[in-house]
Amino acid sequence: MLFPVRLHILCAIVALGACVPILFTEICPAEQRESIISAAGTTILSAQGVSSAFAVLAVVTHMMRLSNTRAFSQLLQWLAVWAGSILLFILLAIAADVQPPASNDDNTPIQASDSLFTAREQLNGPASLVIPIETRHVQIDKVAETPNLSFLESNHEQLLREYLDKSPRWSGQDGDDTFYTKPGHLVMVPPTTGGTPALVHVCFRRMVEGDPLPQGYSVITPSGSFPEWADGAQVPDMALDLGRNHFLLLAWRGSSHRETALRALNAAINATDERMQPLRDVPTPETASRMLQGRTSYPGDTPEFRLCEPLSQDGAYQGELYANPGEAGVFLVYIKDLTSNNTLRLLSFPAHHSDNPQELFRHDIPGSMPHWLRSSTEDSITNIFPHNTPLFAIRLGPQRQYFGVAFEIWFKPSDVRKNRHLLLRRCYKVQAYDPPAGVEKQAGGSSDTPQA
Repeated sequence: MLFPVRLHILCAIVALGACVPILFTEICPAEQRESIISAAGTTILSAQGVSSAFAVLAVVTHMMRLSNTRAFSQLLQWLAVWAGSILLFILLAIAADVQPPASNDDNTPIQASDSLFTAREQLNGPASLVIPIETRHVQIDKVAETPNLSFLESNHEQLLREYLDKSPRWSGQDGDDTFYTKPGHLVMVPPTTGGTPALVHVCFRRMVEGDPLPQGYSVITPSGSFPEWADGAQVPDMALDLGRNHFLLLAWRGSSHRETALRALNAAINATDERMQPLRDVPTPETASRMLQGRTSYPGDTPEFRLCEPLSQDGAYQGELYANPGEAGVFLVYIKDLTSNNTLRLLSFPAHHSDNPQELFRHDIPGSMPHWLRSSTEDSITNIFPHNTPLFAIRLGPQRQYFGVAFEIWFKPSDVRKNRHLLLRRCYKVQAYDPPAGVEKQAGGSSDTPQA
């Protein structure tokens, strides 16, 4: 009883262990999270109470025996143990990167006069999964040539492979013959004719010797002939053989009119090949890195937010924020339900900044979020999409049931003396994401998973 320092250490370890489910809430099952956190809080208070009680008892006992030096020593030991525990707790909190709670002004009701936008805005970054293409003046007598892709495939196949493996635009669906049915792939959109929506699904497929050809695809070659198909029949999916290990998979979805389909397919091939021009001109890893990063800043002084729901990928979203706070800090993106004003998601990422007030930096959402931070803040929804896919879901549930949300962009300076402030707010008409049954079960099966 007179030497309880070991007891203090034991109580401190118990208290720190109980802090883990509070700081790292993603490790707790969603349905038991509140009860686990409540039990953890009780454990922390109990550990501190037991330690404090024994410290007081030890100090009083020594003082009654006129051993003031030992009493003072016991008090210092108790203080040292819990000071060390507080330091460890701070380190854990930094690692967890706990988001600040919503303040009262965060919950100001959304005004009915706010405009409700459609999530079809064009993104500029290299992770954008929607690319408009122009089909005028595109030849249809033969398959388009691919000078850049063919050169890289023949002379720098390893470099091309490394670039495709790292690119969010291309890496999500490698090896999947039905990539066009899943989120995370590139779509190229030709001009709409006669009100009929149309698009070309595009994906790279790498194969080595012995692998079967893509199932259900007609193999074509640059400058070769297109396959024939019956009038009125669906345009066949095509696999463009680049000469060695890579194929470019193309799936047209639109009118069965042959000329319309061929113009769009060749335009998609041209657009893909053109984007490889920088890597052909300077085939180095540094060039590939610059292509993956894309243009990072634009002239301007008014922050802007854009949201896109790639065509045929319902309920999956990607966004871009253009802003320059002028100082270090983080952006907090609150996604709020317009009806209840509840926070459905809370995303955060470091802010790019400079001293130039006429410069705006592009921040990809969710691409700007560090991987470890995405894993901790997005919880089970992260597991829905393939690794490196530049998409996020707002909530799970049936598709085609649209609802309004507000994206509130807040900036929190790194300087703790400064308060965070609202940068902008923009409202959208969105829908929930309905994953395949197996994926939904893996992700927890929740029809509405708040991520605040």
